[in-house]
Amino acid sequence: MSDKWLVLKFGGTSVAGRPQWEAISALARGRRESGYRVLLVCSAVAGVTDLLTALSGQPESPQLRKKLLDRHLALAAELGVEEDTWLAEAVQLVDRRLARLAGADTPEHRAGLLSLGEWLSTRIGQRFLAGQMHAGWVDAREALEAAPEPDLSESRQWLEADCRPGKDPDLVHDWCNRPPVLVTQGFIARMPGGSTALLGRGGSDTSAALFAGRLEAERLEIWTDVPGLFSADPRLLENARLLREVTYAEALEMAAGGAKVVHPRCIRAAAETSTPVVICDVSRPEFRGTVIGATASNGQGIKTVPCKKSMAVMLLQNLDARRQVGFLAAVFDVFRQRGISVDQVATSETTTTVALDRALNHLTEQEMRHLESDLSALCTVKSFADCVCVNLVGRGACTALGRLQPMLACFSEAPLLMASQSANDLCLSLLVRHEDHERILRAAHQALIPPPDLPGGDCFGETWQQWVAQS
Repeated sequence: MSDKWLVLKFGGTSVAGRPQWEAISALARGRRESGYRVLLVCSAVAGVTDLLTALSGQPESPQLRKKLLDRHLALAAELGVEEDTWLAEAVQLVDRRLARLAGADTPEHRAGLLSLGEWLSTRIGQRFLAGQMHAGWVDAREALEAAPEPDLSESRQWLEADCRPGKDPDLVHDWCNRPPVLVTQGFIARMPGGSTALLGRGGSDTSAALFAGRLEAERLEIWTDVPGLFSADPRLLENARLLREVTYAEALEMAAGGAKVVHPRCIRAAAETSTPVVICDVSRPEFRGTVIGATASNGQGIKTVPCKKSMAVMLLQNLDARRQVGFLAAVFDVFRQRGISVDQVATSETTTTVALDRALNHLTEQEMRHLESDLSALCTVKSFADCVCVNLVGRGACTALGRLQPMLACFSEAPLLMASQSANDLCLSLLVRHEDHERILRAAHQALIPPPDLPGGDCFGETWQQWVAQS
């Protein structure tokens, strides 16, 4: 039997019902017929992680507990999966995790509860597939161990854990002795002590890339409800164009800049092991979506304008900053002590401007106030909490400046809080207030991306509007 692997990842909407699992079954069967072993990495059913989050705040709520179990009993019934040992095991596991959280609301116990969505979806899904093919289930924690970072906050240690990418020959040998189609959870890993940690936002993508590296997979296929990466968020711009090929570096900037289809840590993990990534649409499996790899046949130029929301901008004013040796070191030590990662920095004679990703850092309003209080001992602090970073991404990004003239008038009414250029010349970032970002996005896209009536060469494909019409 072949020991060549493919890793296929499916998100929450792609595991939500029988039509979706029938599609997964067909894809797994097709890959097996092509001679591959297949690992299916699955998210929680759409909406379940939100339900678990609500339950984590009310661990003694019988209504939320019942809603969680009923949702999965309904899925099992739809798939024709009998209430065998999985149900008793599920009830026991849910109740144990809820009791722990009710006893002590800690990040560790929250992580344990929030991981249950993936456990439930994959246990049910594997039973459905086993009725159609030789398919088994493996616990993701067998292969993925978190690598704690001492400077991160306790919350991020458990809820935004990192795993080191790399090959694992022992795992390959072990899993090649198991069924040729395996189902496992995305989003989770184990701490060195054995407890469950989460990989944070985009964790299932990241898991899939890590698995692909461990197994030396030929490629990673991310199956979703869109055909690939686009030149902008198609929910905001219907004329956003499909990107055919991008490099790891470009995709990483896109993902870090707010593109939602794939997470930056997923791209980073894939790049570390040179695993090609293909974005695929479950509704049109025959269509070749975006390919992400070490090289791309298209050349320089801006390819996409992603937006990253939930940003905060802090203006740190100190008239003597240039003369005070160690001022910036003291400022960044405040962020370090609070376990906060800084997204972007700009300095002037009197002001240091810092941009923070509030979602990444789990920054609540209260934590923002504490941070402002700590920094006020060093300087005068002014904050803008609801900001958006509009990113211009592509090779030779700095050359785009000459093409931005048509959009500059936007800033007469939409103040630019911060501008930043990446050191690798792949991204120009414009930080603006939330209420201004859509018109900035539209103006930048119009100035930089070829319109639909012009050929896109090897770079640009159909617009979102054209894609919907074809579907």
